[in-house]
Amino acid sequence: MKKVIINEDNVNIMNIENTVIRVKALIVNEKDELLIVHNNYTYQFPGGHWRPSESLEESLKREIKEETGIDSTLENGPFMVIEEYYDNYLDTGKTRCNKMYYYIVHCNDGPRVEEMSLSELERETDFNLFYIPIKDMEQFLKESMANNTIEEIIGTEMLSVMQEYKEKHVRRK
Repeated sequence: MKKVIINEDNVNIMNIENTVIRVKALIVNEKDELLIVHNNYTYQFPGGHWRPSESLEESLKREIKEETGIDSTLENGPFMVIEEYYDNYLDTGKTRCNKMYYYIVHCNDGPRVEEMSLSELERETDFNLFYIPIKDMEQFLKESMANNTIEEIIGTEMLSVMQEYKEKHVRRK
C-alpha cells in the first residue's frame, strides 16, 4: 500500500487534536470506466466517513451502498492512504489529520437509485453518479480544476490516486 503524507504546515503529529478517517472506492467496471460522484458542486470517488464501530472495509461497503445502492465485494485492502496534516484547520485554531483510505472495487452493477440512502445534504444538493472512462479521467480532473468545478485539493488528490491506480493496473495486465 502506498502512503502519502502531506504536512505543509509542519504539524507536530503528537499535537493532533482531531483525526478524521474516510474510505473511498475506485469502482471500476468491465469497460474500464470509473463511477464518479458529483455532489455539493464537486466531484469525488464514492465513499465517506469511517465509523469507529466498523472496520475500514465495513465502512466502505456501507458508504458504497448508501451512495450507489451497490452491494460491493472488496477483493483486497486499501491500495493507497493519504494523510493530510493541518495546523489551523479551516481557521478553527485546531490541528487536524485527515486520513483517506482508497480501495479498488471491480463491479459491473450500475447504481441502484432505489437502494441508495443519501444524507440530507446529499439529497438537498446536486448529488448524481456517472461513469468516466479511466483513460479520460486525468484530463477530466485537470479541466475541472481549471474551470473551478472541482476544488483544487480534491482534484489534486484524485489525480494522485489515479496515478497510483494506473501503475498498479498496468502491472496486473
